[in-house]
Amino acid sequence: MFNQAKVTVYYIMSVIQGYKIQGILAKGGMATIYIAVQESLKRQVALKVLDPKLDTRLLNLFLEESRIIASLKHPNIIPVFDVGRVGIHFYHAMEYLEGGDLEARLAGGISINTALEIALELADALYLVHSKGIIHGDIKPANIVFRSDDCPVLTDFGISKRTDLIIPEGDQSQDILASPSYASPEIMQGQKFNQKVDIYSLGVVLYEMLVGEKPYTGKDHAELVANSIQEPIPELPAHLKPLQPLINHMLAKEQTERIGDARMISRYIKKYLRDHPDTIKNLSDRIADVEANNNGDVILEYEPNSKNNISINPSKTLLPLLIILFSVIVAASIWYFVI
Repeated sequence: MFNQAKVTVYYIMSVIQGYKIQGILAKGGMATIYIAVQESLKRQVALKVLDPKLDTRLLNLFLEESRIIASLKHPNIIPVFDVGRVGIHFYHAMEYLEGGDLEARLAGGISINTALEIALELADALYLVHSKGIIHGDIKPANIVFRSDDCPVLTDFGISKRTDLIIPEGDQSQDILASPSYASPEIMQGQKFNQKVDIYSLGVVLYEMLVGEKPYTGKDHAELVANSIQEPIPELPAHLKPLQPLINHMLAKEQTERIGDARMISRYIKKYLRDHPDTIKNLSDRIADVEANNNGDVILEYEPNSKNNISINPSKTLLPLLIILFSVIVAASIWYFVI
């Protein structure tokens, strides 16, 4: 006797021709993702099928997702092979990624080198996404999936949006339903936002990869939101201090203080890796490819007026100290000779 899942699989196969469904990969509020074989090319794919009960707005979001992903050609962005509609069923076929997601890998812990390599490649992918006028909107470990060669791939553009769409003031937050642990302060406060929300989310992911825990937590949703908005940016452990400026600029509360160009993240990480060769066992060919695409370095410094962003520059602090010391000596000399 068939269970409900098997009945659903056989039904979908009978409706969407050309795909032999092997099982269910994931099921969410908007769609179900099946593992299937595209019979015309004899290749394994992830077949995403929209729930037919959803309203027209969500249907349009799904179609927009398909168009968005199909327009992006990058080794770290999930490719779409096919988009279609059969009656009330809308679907698209994507590359099947068998390496699991980052959320699962974080549970076992990852090395500093691996964390930086992942962030470097995702930053390069984000630069392309943003250059096309697209905001991903939900960057989190569950949406970062790996190929069998450990190449990280950015997936799930289901709530992404185009920056060229005209959205009335105050309505933008309704189009982005990002996960609270990774959402930027402006999204959680319903404020106007731009592509820097993705930079913030990637900053949370990078911090979590490096430290093993999220920068902000709470016993419930309200406390989590309050803490992420009000608490200072957490400090990295002592051995990771050179990465603190990067974290500070990615997790800045104000959009104006946050990195706007994802290439800056790539360049900072590459410079860190060069300056800390002990961190690297060997850089992969993929990092070499990113190096070829993003020439130049960027040095992010701590903000001088921020509690969390404090730098000490010896050349700037030594001169005032010498002036003070010289003044004290002169004053003492005058006092000695006068007395």
